[in-house]
Amino acid sequence: MEGYDLYEGEEMLSEVDLKEREFHGMVREVVILCLISIILYIGSFAFLGLLRRDKDEEFLPYTDTSDLWVYKISLWCCSFSLAVSVGAALLLPISTISNEVLHHYPRSWYIKWLNSSLIHGIWNLIFTLTNVALFLLLPFAYLFCESEGFTGARRGLINRAKETLVTLLLVSVVVLGIMYILAAFIDRDQATMDQLFNVYSYYLPFLYSCVSFLGVLLLLVCTPLGFVRLFTLVGDLVTRPQFMRDLNEDYNVARMEEVAFKKKVDAERLGEGLVTMAPVAFGPGEQDMLQYLERRLVEAVDKREGIERAKSRGVLARRLGWPMAMLTLIALTGISLYLVAANMMLLAAGWRSLPSNTATMDLGTSSLSALGVVGVVVEVLIIGYLLVTSIVGLYSIPTFNKLLPKKGDTSMTCLILNCALFVILSSALPLLVKVLGITNFDLLGNFGRIRWLGNYFIIFAVNFLFGGAAAVCLFNKVTHRAQVEIWRRLTNFLGGLKQNVTQKLGLWGKSWGLTFSQKLPNVVSSPVRMKAE
Repeated sequence: MEGYDLYEGEEMLSEVDLKEREFHGMVREVVILCLISIILYIGSFAFLGLLRRDKDEEFLPYTDTSDLWVYKISLWCCSFSLAVSVGAALLLPISTISNEVLHHYPRSWYIKWLNSSLIHGIWNLIFTLTNVALFLLLPFAYLFCESEGFTGARRGLINRAKETLVTLLLVSVVVLGIMYILAAFIDRDQATMDQLFNVYSYYLPFLYSCVSFLGVLLLLVCTPLGFVRLFTLVGDLVTRPQFMRDLNEDYNVARMEEVAFKKKVDAERLGEGLVTMAPVAFGPGEQDMLQYLERRLVEAVDKREGIERAKSRGVLARRLGWPMAMLTLIALTGISLYLVAANMMLLAAGWRSLPSNTATMDLGTSSLSALGVVGVVVEVLIIGYLLVTSIVGLYSIPTFNKLLPKKGDTSMTCLILNCALFVILSSALPLLVKVLGITNFDLLGNFGRIRWLGNYFIIFAVNFLFGGAAAVCLFNKVTHRAQVEIWRRLTNFLGGLKQNVTQKLGLWGKSWGLTFSQKLPNVVSSPVRMKAE
């Protein structure tokens, strides 16, 4: 183009050219967002297809087509909500990686589509869709599954939809009333007649602020529990007896046990009673010897299949894979605790601003980490690690353990509740990561306007609780075996010292005609015994 320079002549463009460039940029952003949305939705729908029941008992028998359509619409709502939750979890990783790419390649033609406008649009879109999924689609899907239509009306899809919409409207009125009361208590100075009717720009963000705060509290509970669970699982695999030995002998023993129990089950079914010299401890629900033997046969098969899976991993994978996984968990957890401790000190000294104090940033102007690409990669790994540990810890809680999805055997109600939990956790994850100081990327869009992010005491308390809970859980789990071994050796040493002192006192007492018959109490007890007492 004549009179047009690629990098320095942009001000020479006419007004028509600028509008044309703005139009093409907007179209490009819409196309990119649509492609990302379609990919996430298809992936979420396929994932839920693996979990859902093929024939859900809640909708069987299908008396008419309305039950089938209710099931399909609820599944579509769950797929949309799960796609939104995945997008919310990927907000910070995508943003930090995009900033680093633009910082290193600011003039590359291949990344002209990646700009600040696109990232801001993704943040705003995720914020809006999170509210839609959490406050509209998931409640509608749950109420739609439970609806039967108004009393006296003909059963059908339209009548069930009407009942669902009316119920959802009543629930919305109740929730809005609760928000009015909470806002009146929290913001007494802001209570005016104008804000009383300002639902969209005041009360809906206030409602999301409350939900996001509950999500952060849930993350504070789930993440340390996830730390403990992962360390326990990996630690058991590392310290398992077959970790450093050949599994052929164990496999042969498990195979012979399986064959033996199979023969006993076949003999019992043919009526050839087995003579047992020792008493048999029946399990819960077992009435006779056949049920007991069938249970033992299932256990023997599971044991043999577990050893087969362990053998299939290979000796090198068993001897290096799990120790490397343990070292990776320790490294990621240690880096997380270090970043949280440094963030607390910076907040206490006043050298770091609160997460709500965000300025308009332009991507690619500077790197977010002093370590450059390595620091960004570490941040992304820690964010993914926190997401995994929060999900693992969520299903470690006894109440939520009942909602754990099972492949091909998850009801629609359970899918809806799980999607709601995923949306709450994933939308609160960027807030928790920013509050803990793990990333320097500012919260964009409406995420940075959440009200409680400007409260210094809440931010400091979240950092303190997360760091303290994670440190205590890890100290108890990681060093538990070391504590037991130290206490055992200390107890043995003091026991031997006590015995030597008693013997010397006995020899000395005999010369004076005295006897020491009473036993001295134990000075040291093991931590396990102390906890049991």
